Amino acid sequence: MKTYAITIKQKSGLLTELQSDTIYGHFCWRLKEEGGEDDLKEFIELYRKNTPIFILSDGLIKINDDIRFPRPYLFPKIENKQNKYEKIFSFVENKRNKEKNYITLEEINKFLMTGKVEILEKEELNSNKKHLRNIKRIKPIEEALRVSVQIDRKTFGSLEGRLFSYSPTYTRNDVSYVVFVKVFNDELFEKKYKEILLSVFTTGFGKKKSSGYGQFEVINFSTFEKIKEPENSNSFIVLGNYLPSNSDNVTPIGYDINTKYGKFGEEFSLSEDPFKNPIVFLTAGSCFKSANVKPFYGRITNKNEISSVNGFAVQFGMPFTLNFYCSF
Repeated sequence: MKTYAITIKQKSGLLTELQSDTIYGHFCWRLKEEGGEDDLKEFIELYRKNTPIFILSDGLIKINDDIRFPRPYLFPKIENKQNKYEKIFSFVENKRNKEKNYITLEEINKFLMTGKVEILEKEELNSNKKHLRNIKRIKPIEEALRVSVQIDRKTFGSLEGRLFSYSPTYTRNDVSYVVFVKVFNDELFEKKYKEILLSVFTTGFGKKKSSGYGQFEVINFSTFEKIKEPENSNSFIVLGNYLPSNSDNVTPIGYDINTKYGKFGEEFSLSEDPFKNPIVFLTAGSCFKSANVKPFYGRITNKNEISSVNGFAVQFGMPFTLNFYCSF
């Protein structure tokens, strides 16, 4: 088992978030185009049998060399503070922690060992304060409003009064994304799947990719050995959209949800019913205790679960995960 990091940089506006299940979906379309429907069915069947080739994370923001990991969701303990000082201190500490919705590599490694989120002071993270002052006014990711006019498919002219807007996101020059990949069959991955996975980003990702949106450059693909999972793990944190399976045997430590109202892509966008059934994912940062600690968790959807018209379609809820030790 190896962990890899794909570093990608935006070349154009992005209209679809880099979420793990969406990346899986784009990979499946590329696999079908390259290898045919039989290769795609074989790949999906491996995940149905709980023998995945690899698992993926969401696209995590990277600023220069610092990767921003999702802040773990931990349900707060109900504690009765004895005096006014303790109450004020607890309030200030919780407020300070909530201001930051991500943690650094050093902080995620500390969390994996202890199950506690310890936020380092800014001075510890970056001593170059002048550099911080210069860039803090510009957000790492910015939206830009775009307005277009609807085209008449018969005359190929513009339709009067048919305007619509959308807001692609753009990254700052020092910002890229990292997608973590945990590979369980390295030989097969290298031989059959690696190049197809990388092409997901170079051929266009998400909405309006035919119009030039969602274009990325792959900056680097390499092993990543800086994350340290403890041997005495009893819990896990997900770094993508997660669908629990019965075999995971989980108890929530903290989580958030994302209800997706998806739509089929490619030629299925023109099918009788192009819309998927709503599906509830547990999002990146969600944490769970498990009586069955293992290298991967989650499942893919069952037949007809996301569509009765296109019943064969699946949604991947097997994200990149990290095992950690939780003492409570």
